[in-house]
Amino acid sequence: MKRLLLLVLIIFSSITYSQESNSRFNLPPGYLLHPKKKVIDLSYKLDLNQYVNHNHSESELKFLKNISETDLILMKTSNPEYYNYIQNGTNYISSLSNKVKEIYTKDELWYIYAFDQKLKKRLTTL
Repeated sequence: MKRLLLLVLIIFSSITYSQESNSRFNLPPGYLLHPKKKVIDLSYKLDLNQYVNHNHSESELKFLKNISETDLILMKTSNPEYYNYIQNGTNYISSLSNKVKEIYTKDELWYIYAFDQKLKKRLTTL
């Protein structure tokens, strides 16, 4: 009985943790955040006094599926939630100033769009 209660408690805790973690982020539909995933803070690039050239690898920043333009168009009807996520992200990145686009790469902007809501909002004011 104690083991069963412990198992139920562990399952409930992990579900609660994953829901809290995912609500802090803007993740694509179906994306499951690994509990041990370390989120990269890219805000340092805005502070010129502390700016250090940290080039993060594409694999560190990559979280989206590789989808061709043709497949994306097909997703409009087959997977509208994911299609809308991509469209909203594309619109967000397009709306940013050239200054922001000079500081951050496209991969970094997508990463910010998903994982750093505070920085995402801040970038819209620059």
